Amino acid sequence: MIEIKCPKCNEVIKLGKDEYNSLLNEIEKEELNNRVQERVSEIQNTYKAKLELETNKMKNAQDSLINELNVQIKLLKEKLESSDKDIQIAVNKAVEGLKDQLSKKNEEITKLKDDVSNVKRDTDLSTQKIKEQYEFQLKAKDEEIKHWKEYRMGDSTKDLGESLEQYCHDAFDEVRPYAYPNAYFEKDNEVDEEGKGDFIFRDYQEGIETVSIMFEMKNQKETTTKKHKNEDFFAKLDRNRKSKGCEYAVLVSTLEEDSKLYNNGIVDVSHRYPKMFVVRPQFFLTIIGLIRNMANNSFSYKKQVIEYQRENVDITNFENTVKAIAEKITNDYEKAGSIYSEVDKMCDDIVKKVESFRKEFKTATGWIEKAKNQLPNLEVRKLTRGNETMKEKFANLDKQ
Repeated sequence: MIEIKCPKCNEVIKLGKDEYNSLLNEIEKEELNNRVQERVSEIQNTYKAKLELETNKMKNAQDSLINELNVQIKLLKEKLESSDKDIQIAVNKAVEGLKDQLSKKNEEITKLKDDVSNVKRDTDLSTQKIKEQYEFQLKAKDEEIKHWKEYRMGDSTKDLGESLEQYCHDAFDEVRPYAYPNAYFEKDNEVDEEGKGDFIFRDYQEGIETVSIMFEMKNQKETTTKKHKNEDFFAKLDRNRKSKGCEYAVLVSTLEEDSKLYNNGIVDVSHRYPKMFVVRPQFFLTIIGLIRNMANNSFSYKKQVIEYQRENVDITNFENTVKAIAEKITNDYEKAGSIYSEVDKMCDDIVKKVESFRKEFKTATGWIEKAKNQLPNLEVRKLTRGNETMKEKFANLDKQ
């Protein structure tokens, strides 16, 4: 007998040897089962932890890839929007710049108009003053007029006309070197539809024409039966002025020798024809100086107008260039947009074709699988069933 003390009640239990061995085996088996269960639990926990770790890694990698793709998509959208904004900003800046320049030029034009108006007013006052200054000189020329009358008595009409032209030509040549060094004064030899005048005067400053005058000289013998009047030649003189591109017209005349009006010396007839004067021969140089001085007073403004016209041409060219660039940018942008749309449509078509091809491929694969499954049925016995001729030929082949 084997005595065993119970750990719970401290009683002594007597067991036989077989019972003791049996109890000992059960205890060992129970301990072994517990250890196996613990090991299984440990392995299961370890595998579960690894599985969760790998799952988390894959999920994190997937989230990272999705985030990266979203960031790239966002950057591409921002670049596209930024490009559109830059184009719009550039166009807006160019337009605003042109508006500012045009506004400044309009202000300059208004200022120039005011300046020209002031110059015209000052010129009118100056002209009136000069006329008053020369009025007293007219009386002193009466004797010279008488001299001209006596001079004409002995000449023919043609000689009188030519002598008057020669008188004016010689008078101008005497003062040309110091008074008009840059001037052109020659006979008008160019005949057009309106005929021709007698002399053309043009003066220049800094290479710019400041004034131009068309001259007509008319003289008449006192004994001539048909007496001409000065106004008989106004229309032709005005036509010659326009056809030769002159600004002023002057009739140097000895006609109507008893006219108190014309004997005053310088007569403004611009109420009949623009910028036209009638003068006696002794006031030939005076009228040139008067007109030239008026032109010189307004030369600075005329120069500014010419410069403004040149600048305005440059601004117009610049504006056209900016418009062309803006139109090109717009066209390129529209073309790019249409290309993007076409590419997007092509991508959709390609995806559809790939899907269709994939379906067809699956269908073909199914047919191939069916054909493969039918291969075992390809036996000579089955193929020659009901065909005596084929049976005989295969039998002969087997014998050979």
